[in-house]
Amino acid sequence: MASITHSTQLILPSLLASDWSKVGSEVQRAEAAGAQWLHLDVMDGAFVDNISFGPQMVQTVRKCSSSLYLDVHLMIHRADHYLERFLKAGADNITIHVEANYDSSVTETLRRIRAAGKHAGLALHPDTPFEAAIPYAHEIDLLLIMTVVPGFGGQPFMEKETMPKLAAARDYRSQHSLNYHLEVDGGIYTHTAPIARKHGANLFVCGTSFFGQPNAAEAMKQLAASVA
Repeated sequence: MASITHSTQLILPSLLASDWSKVGSEVQRAEAAGAQWLHLDVMDGAFVDNISFGPQMVQTVRKCSSSLYLDVHLMIHRADHYLERFLKAGADNITIHVEANYDSSVTETLRRIRAAGKHAGLALHPDTPFEAAIPYAHEIDLLLIMTVVPGFGGQPFMEKETMPKLAAARDYRSQHSLNYHLEVDGGIYTHTAPIARKHGANLFVCGTSFFGQPNAAEAMKQLAASVA
């Protein structure tokens, strides 16, 4: 993450939308298409109404690629309890939710991630105001603005509800000389990514718009061009 700046736009294929029956080849397909980061959504069936995968999937993906930056999004309660497992599995960035329950606290969990030499992210549900992230703004490397309700792929982009918040996060970062990246996840396609880019995003999580396309390299090219 240290090698990219806020002026660098990256497309992050989301493993949730891939064909899990051939995870290894899907990871390789993303890498061959030019992906530098891969986004992995971990869901527990409690914080969100869906269950995806856990540390073993992260470990499997890491075995498939030593070069991809693994951006792990924990949509789970008690992320602090499970943290060590994801760190050992090979996550490069771990993003936790401000709305989730913790054995300790959001601050302590973010500090543990960074103390392990990894990057720490904080995610906000579409209904959560940016102000909820302010107490942690100095503790994070990435702020994820969810542009759909977390839990399921294929939902429409919530522009009206989320773009003012994204712009507020961008402005606050500038006003306070902070360095966190701004990531968006949910409904990101070639027609919505530029909207998020205009409001400050530089990391764009793409599920169906990438893995759902027959030509991954062409999908990556078009998505990247839309935010250039």
